[in-house]
Amino acid sequence: MSYQLERTYGLKAEHWYRPETNLSSLAQQHFLASTPDNQTQQFLDNSNEIASNYFWQTVRNIGVMILSAMYTKTDINGMTGFGNMFLFSEHQFAKFLSVERSSWNAANKKVLDLGAGNGDITEHMRPFFGDIYATELSPKMRKRLSSKGFIVLDALEWANTDIKFDLITAFNLLDRHYSPKKLLQDLWNVSHRSNCNVIVSLVLPVSHYVEFNPNGKSTRPDNYLNVQGRTYADHVHHMIVNVFKPANFEVSAYYLPDAVFLLKPIAPTDAIPTSEKTTTPQPSTARTDL
Repeated sequence: MSYQLERTYGLKAEHWYRPETNLSSLAQQHFLASTPDNQTQQFLDNSNEIASNYFWQTVRNIGVMILSAMYTKTDINGMTGFGNMFLFSEHQFAKFLSVERSSWNAANKKVLDLGAGNGDITEHMRPFFGDIYATELSPKMRKRLSSKGFIVLDALEWANTDIKFDLITAFNLLDRHYSPKKLLQDLWNVSHRSNCNVIVSLVLPVSHYVEFNPNGKSTRPDNYLNVQGRTYADHVHHMIVNVFKPANFEVSAYYLPDAVFLLKPIAPTDAIPTSEKTTTPQPSTARTDL
C-alpha cells in the first residue's frame, strides 16, 4: 500500500501520518500514528479522478457561482453532492478505539455524530453501531442524512435529549461552531451522563469560520479556542492544555494528519487546577467497550 500511495501521489505513506514539526512531550505521550489502507487509497483515487476531469470541474464551478447567490456553501454541497470528506476508514476507526471486530456486537449501540454534513464520514461508523444519530444545521444536508437512514436530531437542542450514547463525535466542528465553549460544555454534559467517550477532530492550525450562527450573521464565533503559536504542533499542544483540560476532558489518544482526539469526560472535582495545567499527565488507554 505504501508503494501505491508513493507512486500515485509522490509522497511516502508514512509521511501522511506524521507532523511536520516536533510535538511537545505532552502531545507525544498521546500520539497514535495511523496507517493507510485500501479505503484510504480508494478515496484518494476517486478525488484525483474528479479533480482531473475538466468538464466536471467546469460544470461544478458554474453551478457553485450561480447557487452561491442564494445558498450557503454547505447547502450547495448538499444539493450537488460536492464536498465529500474522508477522515478514517473502518479499519482505522476500529484501531483508534481498540475495537476487536471479530467479537464486537453493534446491536443496541448508539453513536451521535454532530455536524455530520453529508454523512460520508458517518458512514464509516455504520458497522459499529446499531443506531446512528446525527445533527446538521444545513437543511439540504439534513435531507441527505435522512436519506441514508440516519436519525437526525435538532442541531440546537441535541444536548437536551434523554438518549444515552455509546460514543459522540464532532468531526471538524469546533472551529466552525458559533460557540466552541458551549459546544465543549454540551459535549461534556451529554458524554458524562452517557458515560461515553468523545472523538473530536480539528484541522490545525485553527482557523475559525462560522457559516450558521443563530445569534447573528457574523462568520466569527461568539468565543475563540484558546490556542497559541502558528504551527500544527503548537496548536495540538494548546488544544490539550488550554481547551480540552479546562473543559474537563482527559485526552486518551489522537492521530494525524487531521488531528483526531479521543476524549473521556472527567468529574470537575478531578480536573487539573489552573496552576497545574502544564503538568504532563500519564498516558491513558482508549476504552475498548465504549
